[in-house]
Amino acid sequence: MAYAASGLLIALTLAVVLPVLRAEFRQIPNLEPAAQLRGEVAARVGDAVLYREDIALLDLTDEMVHEWSRTELLALTAVAEGLEDPAISRFVQQRARQLYLSDLLLERVAASLDYPSAHEAMAYMELHPEEFLLERHYFHILLADSATADSIHQRLSGGELFSHLAERVSLSQKAALGGDLGFLTGGELFFAGMPREMASLEGLSPIFSTENGWHILHVSETRPLEDSSRAVSMVREYLFKQRFETALESIVSDAAQRYDCEVNL
Repeated sequence: MAYAASGLLIALTLAVVLPVLRAEFRQIPNLEPAAQLRGEVAARVGDAVLYREDIALLDLTDEMVHEWSRTELLALTAVAEGLEDPAISRFVQQRARQLYLSDLLLERVAASLDYPSAHEAMAYMELHPEEFLLERHYFHILLADSATADSIHQRLSGGELFSHLAERVSLSQKAALGGDLGFLTGGELFFAGMPREMASLEGLSPIFSTENGWHILHVSETRPLEDSSRAVSMVREYLFKQRFETALESIVSDAAQRYDCEVNL
């Protein structure tokens, strides 16, 4: 599931953070020694301990245990050399706990939701026929800055062939093909991060930017959707994400009413 945290990331994070937390807990008076509470020690570096119970709980491999020991040695050396900022260390520990617990909740929320059916996806596509029931032959130019994009757009508007310019100036992986993306539904481009208005594009697009750079698109022709299976699959995923985000926002809103919460920026 896209919303589940990587098991390896959680395991490595907990393998580093939990022993540090245990080391702090052992400094609190009137607690039993950690070894008595947690059983057999699997690895120890200074006051940081990794127990065999931890290995079973987190499904750690031998390689991960060795990496934990090596990383803890580096961390202790950093502390000895005065590199630690205690405020940052506290935040890292708090943040690791936040991510661990919130990921558990997100996994449960995702598992509780019904995945949209193909029928639901088709119904959505029929409400947006320009985006999903037509395929457009898209061509694409990617540029590094707005000034270059302006110049290229003027040349395209003046009649220069899109594919020739794309081959010469585009930074896209499709540049060698004249920027040819093939026939796609507009919704597929929208799901891939393009502005939604590009999903119903006819002819030459205006310049627009994303985190990847400056873009110009061109649609040369349209045709009825030939194979709906790919579009249906993507719409189902999109609808599930919407359903998930709605559920998540509801949880956050309810929690904000129950707990004292303020953000001062």
